[in-house]
Amino acid sequence: MVASRAGNFSRPLATAVACLAAFFGASSALAVAPNFTAIAPAGGQRGTSVEVTLRGDRLADAQEVFFYTPGITLEKISDAQEKEVKVVFLIAADCRLGEHALRIRTASGISALRLFYVGPFPSVEEKEPNNEAAKAQPIALNSTVQGTIGSEDVDVFSVEVKKDQRLSVEIEGARLGRTLFDPTVTVLSADGRVLAASDDTPLLGHDGFVSLLAPADGKYLIQVRDMTYAGTEHFYRLHLGTFPRPAAVFPLGGQPGETLEAKFLGDPTGDFTQPITLPTEKSRSARFGLVADHHGLAPSPNWLRISPLANAPSITPGNTLGKATALNTTAPLAFNGVLTTKGDAAFFRFTAKKDQNLDFQVYARRLGSPLDSVLTVFDAKGKSLGNNDDAAGNPDSAVRVKIPEDGDYTVKVADQLARGGPRFTYRVEIAEVAPTLTLSIPDTARYDNETRKSIVVPRGNRFAVLLNLNRDTFNGDLAVTFDGLPAGITALADTVPGSLSAVPVVFDAATDAPIAGTLLTPAAQAVDATATNGKDVVSRFRHTVDWVRIQNDIGYSRSEVGQIAAAVVEAVPFTVRIVEPKVPLVQSGEAAWKIIADRQEGFDEPITVKMLWNPPGVTSPPDLVIPKGASSVDYKLNASNKAEVRKWKTAVIATATVKGGSAHISSQLAELEIAAPFLAGKIDLTKVERGQTAKLVCKLEQKNPFAGTAVARLVGLPANTTASDVEITQDSTAATFEIVTTDKSPLGSHKNIFCSVTLTRDGEPITHLIAQGSVLRIDAARPKTAGESKPVAQAKTE
Repeated sequence: MVASRAGNFSRPLATAVACLAAFFGASSALAVAPNFTAIAPAGGQRGTSVEVTLRGDRLADAQEVFFYTPGITLEKISDAQEKEVKVVFLIAADCRLGEHALRIRTASGISALRLFYVGPFPSVEEKEPNNEAAKAQPIALNSTVQGTIGSEDVDVFSVEVKKDQRLSVEIEGARLGRTLFDPTVTVLSADGRVLAASDDTPLLGHDGFVSLLAPADGKYLIQVRDMTYAGTEHFYRLHLGTFPRPAAVFPLGGQPGETLEAKFLGDPTGDFTQPITLPTEKSRSARFGLVADHHGLAPSPNWLRISPLANAPSITPGNTLGKATALNTTAPLAFNGVLTTKGDAAFFRFTAKKDQNLDFQVYARRLGSPLDSVLTVFDAKGKSLGNNDDAAGNPDSAVRVKIPEDGDYTVKVADQLARGGPRFTYRVEIAEVAPTLTLSIPDTARYDNETRKSIVVPRGNRFAVLLNLNRDTFNGDLAVTFDGLPAGITALADTVPGSLSAVPVVFDAATDAPIAGTLLTPAAQAVDATATNGKDVVSRFRHTVDWVRIQNDIGYSRSEVGQIAAAVVEAVPFTVRIVEPKVPLVQSGEAAWKIIADRQEGFDEPITVKMLWNPPGVTSPPDLVIPKGASSVDYKLNASNKAEVRKWKTAVIATATVKGGSAHISSQLAELEIAAPFLAGKIDLTKVERGQTAKLVCKLEQKNPFAGTAVARLVGLPANTTASDVEITQDSTAATFEIVTTDKSPLGSHKNIFCSVTLTRDGEPITHLIAQGSVLRIDAARPKTAGESKPVAQAKTE
């Protein structure tokens, strides 16, 4: 599980609008879901058992807690009530420090994602009043204070420190993902002199840290507040002690299983090294947290990148294009460096071969470096082949280059603002472009990252998700898999054509499936292995939660997990099914799918149904409601003239209120066939005088023969204007309608006239919408001249 910070490292404007997705907008509603809104305390010490209260609603049937990362287990559920559950978490002695994501599984659903933090120190509760130096709360060194900050509030703590002893302070505030909290921490001497302060940091995002050597024996004050004194109740965890808190680490990465001599930078006692063997199980590229261990443990990690690319030898890069230092290495490769001097840039040269398709990626800010990189790739003659500042929504750079010829190439790394210093670390990876897939489930609404994002299948029922597949350099057909589903659940999905980036997936649970759940990783692979040119298609699943958003829809606090939760839950009192038609939906046509709701006796709530996914060129209403007590609704589908002719699979999803929550289910995965039309048509501009009649002719182009007769109907006529239906056959060359107007028919050009033609096959209608966008013009009646007899009605066409 990877956490990331979003947005710039500066305080948003005072008028910022926060979307508190974690505790309000993303209060999930999954199959009569538990509503998990708060966790207290927000964290605990590793190597201990911690009593935790999980608050929300519909929690009385809690059975399990899913943890996305190892190290924490649910020791017991001591008490489960509707509004809160008391549990005991057992935190392993080697549990990873920092953020852990979790969900509650109840017998009836799965909650939204929430966060729990693990630290190395025992916890102390903040106690008021402590808003001034005279009332500072004494804290033992190497403790974690768990507190809250209110509007215009300041919390002050005191510690006793010896001269030249390291004093470090780190806050977890914005990272908790609860409120729009921009914490500021300040260290003061006993007489009130400010010794150090911190707001935002490249390593911790909107959270800060301070680490210094005490100038004298005595008491020191630590002050916590919101930068603008805003907010009503900001939660935080404040680590105080003698622990190391380095700002950076070098090098910024290595290969799985590689042993590195990691050098930590920015500690007040001086830089120090720490050997580290990178995990071997990280077979794919990943971010890895390395905790500094130097006369104590840091409360959170510095970040490294694990990659299959070998590190190039450590060199000092040149500072101009002409003085680029040769790595004497052929791509693919990785290089780690530091922009040590303000205004400098780093140039290094490598060798590449013609037609290599290479990705150049900088890893800096994503790993906690202050560098805001600018990346440029040059050929041997100094011509730029690509340049980039920020890529893919982050402040790191990326360039893709197809190598034009064998030879030497140069990479330039610079800071956007020409900054530099000993902590401006970076890593450049130059890799062969590989086919990759990023799998995700789309949000169901703006600012809602959670609803219907878990697989929650009631016994004897179905549940469906739309799986998005973000492709990179691979457009072949794909098969998706959901290995590791709970017993009793099966997944059904069609092959994903190379032209598409989404697929509906329906999950079916047996009536006797055990009520249980798990975390799993969806995957996708090429149907035809030869289509990848011998390269593996690497897929990963990503679920991102923006805990807080600010103005311009910028994420302020964000987390990401790489698995999806799935569970069999208790049965709900209704199912839905599609009556699959025997006939196709034709291009430029429409059809109505009948959706049947099968209700248990006594359940008559309204049921909202919605198409899970429409094939390309097919449209439908956003949703429809099966009214209270009713059992069906007709869902109209329209196909454009460019809808692809083939058979597709899709489903409808259905939602109803059950036991005070929302139950989400789906229909079966039904077949929707798109076919070529049987006929087309054209209507020339037709004119008629108001109060008269006229002949409107729809010229027919027969494309495929059909048996019997079809009924043609004119659609889109203005008020007080009529035309009778006409019958046609496969031999008809036109459908002629008699237009009847009255003295109230509106004058002018009416531009939405078209012809609906319905034929019948196998007892079911096939409807064409032809001659769309035709025009009927109603003109004012000509005035009569003296002695003129009553005019004869005429049809005028152009």
